[in-house]
Amino acid sequence: MERLRPVSRLASNRCTAMALAICLLALSLACGSSATATPNITPTETPAVAPTSPSASGTTTASTPDVMPNTGPLVRVEDLEFPVELAVNSEQRIKGLSGRASLDAGTGMLFIFEKPERFRFWMREMEISLDMVWIGSNCEVVDVSENVPFPDPETPLDELPRYSPESRAKFVLEINGGEAAELGLGIGDKVEFLNEIAGKYDC
Repeated sequence: MERLRPVSRLASNRCTAMALAICLLALSLACGSSATATPNITPTETPAVAPTSPSASGTTTASTPDVMPNTGPLVRVEDLEFPVELAVNSEQRIKGLSGRASLDAGTGMLFIFEKPERFRFWMREMEISLDMVWIGSNCEVVDVSENVPFPDPETPLDELPRYSPESRAKFVLEINGGEAAELGLGIGDKVEFLNEIAGKYDC
């Protein structure tokens, strides 16, 4: 009987090594097919929203304040109107415009008396020159004392000039010196009182 030879150890080792190599190759191919490169995604920047400027049609216009009508006492001489302060009682009439450093253009003080007289006015403690528009009880200008100068402060009271109309007057409108001539005020001009003094003193 023929005796069987055992398979050599070297041949067995070679077969084992070859089988192992085949297994490793198959495993490597399987892993490689499942690996996908992640795309390099660059984040998109969102542009900042710029403030919206007003459209041409929506242009804002600065409001102009309304001019309020004068509701205080007014003296109208022909077509001219003078906002006035009133000197009605003796204390107000004595003080008048004395001590004033200025008087707004186109304004004045109206002296009101109980009955018409040829009153005498002086410029005691005055600091500005004045026009005195004398008004009769018939509501007409009876005289105008123009550009009456203010006195030297050192002038004694008994030496201060006195001013009076040629005809009797019941009212006196004092305005800035020179305005009567500049505005053309004169004897015979019609006078009317307006607003709170309208009809109160028969003018």
